[in-house]
Amino acid sequence: MTPRSRAVSSLLNVALGFGVTLLVAAAFEGGARWLEGEPPASKRADYLWDWEERWDGEFYTVGSNSAGWPRSQEWNADGLRDRAHSHDAVEGTWRVAILGDSVTLGAGIKASEAYPQVLQARLDAAGQAVEVLNVALWGWSTRQERLAYERIVRAYRPNQVILAVCLNDIAELQNNLTRPAPWLAALHARSALVRRLVNAQGREIASVEELFTAPDAPRVRQGYERFFEELRTLRAEVEKDGASLAVLVFPFRFQVEAKSPEPLAQRRIDAFCAAERLRCHDLLPALAAAGKSAFVDYDHLSPSGAGIAADAILASGLIGPHPFEATLPKATDAVESLVASLGDPGAARRAAAARALMGKGSAARPALSALFTALGDEREAVRWAAAQALDAIGVSAADEPMLEAALVNDDAYVRAFAAYALGGSGEAARSAVPALIEAYEKEEAEGRGTAVGALGQLGPIAKEAVPALIAGLRNPRNHRRWATARALGRIGPEARGAVPALIAVLADANNHVRVHAAQALGRIGVDAAAAVPALTAATRDPDDGVRREAATALARIRGLPPAS
Repeated sequence: MTPRSRAVSSLLNVALGFGVTLLVAAAFEGGARWLEGEPPASKRADYLWDWEERWDGEFYTVGSNSAGWPRSQEWNADGLRDRAHSHDAVEGTWRVAILGDSVTLGAGIKASEAYPQVLQARLDAAGQAVEVLNVALWGWSTRQERLAYERIVRAYRPNQVILAVCLNDIAELQNNLTRPAPWLAALHARSALVRRLVNAQGREIASVEELFTAPDAPRVRQGYERFFEELRTLRAEVEKDGASLAVLVFPFRFQVEAKSPEPLAQRRIDAFCAAERLRCHDLLPALAAAGKSAFVDYDHLSPSGAGIAADAILASGLIGPHPFEATLPKATDAVESLVASLGDPGAARRAAAARALMGKGSAARPALSALFTALGDEREAVRWAAAQALDAIGVSAADEPMLEAALVNDDAYVRAFAAYALGGSGEAARSAVPALIEAYEKEEAEGRGTAVGALGQLGPIAKEAVPALIAGLRNPRNHRRWATARALGRIGPEARGAVPALIAVLADANNHVRVHAAQALGRIGVDAAAAVPALTAATRDPDDGVRREAATALARIRGLPPAS
């Protein structure tokens, strides 16, 4: 046989083998489909999250560009549902970071009702030098909480970290960390044979109830091991920084109902913590006493449940070691005494005095001058507490000279407070516009702040800011461009000089920038007639919001009522 004949024969053999393999695979696939019938629907409970599907990644926070103001914003600069905290760790204050998920976040209730915030209020009322950080988001499991410690909490140098465990954490770790590679997941969705071989549902924990009904199933044992490994890793990271770790375990609602199962999951976690010499507190007994009223759904706490949790944490001794003597200024002290404490040599006492004045509201107006002075305190934590107190007490037009002075403060948080306060002053703040423009230009370099929002709040009064805002439309940060476009829109017809720049950003790559540019052109009105061609093109934009705002802007420019 010639070499060419051998090559042809080899190719034929390969082709034949490939064809036979395809036929066999097709036969197996057909048999698998016949046995399977309809592809099985997922039995996984809705509360067990697929990290890639829900958040497009292993770790996430809420996008936030705030310097901490306005305080009414739910999200701080870290993208967490908590007040802004200073990185300045004040001597004598015990700083506790609570890592958790939506239960700790306070899903379904007000931010102020979440148990870490209630815990903080209880400690403040007692004059105890403890600061509580709420570090939590929906769908976080122990993996995300460990990453949150490393990427966010570590910079705050806490004395103690409390890991708030919800039982779905175990299932989510198992389900997400055993998920196959993307190519195999794609095959799994299309092939009954692959589904039979992979048996994904056999690997997954479908609900928290399985921790009680199938405690020895391989998937449940693996879930616990993954959880314990994350806990060990977190502990090592925390202790490396000189802090301590404690564990707080929350029940599911079915555990407080009649005929509830034995608390096998809590016992397993408690046994692990005992073996590892980790402090651990189980909240099931305290919440069981309140029954279903402690919950708003399957595991999230009601306001009363959050209060029970906060009180149980305080009574447990889980926080500490710390000298819990009530030696700090507190809201029950007289205003005069608190003002005197603002000048105390100890930063912890100065910060506590400011927080106590915040709790008095408008009754603390005699302390305003001292609090404005405290905005220049050498310690960041004191400055921030003073700004929060001034906001809670309320400032007026008479305070604008001091607010203008605060606009040039070196502290971005203080500047943001001052800008926010001035932005809400209306006509009375006209004289402060130059200072706001200066603050805005300074913030452009930092990429965050409140001056742009304040200028927008002032509306036409801020017309002299238009040139600076036009320059701001070229900022490389998306959020600065759309915030600037929004401010120009709120200035309205007085921002007519910005029309060419707004037309240019109608082609911006970011859809939020395009939305606010179209909206601004509509609010400028007939003086934005030059934008009609660009707005007409924008009515075909791929983004629904841009199309809607472009159509509305065209109607306004033409003097027509916007389409309903």
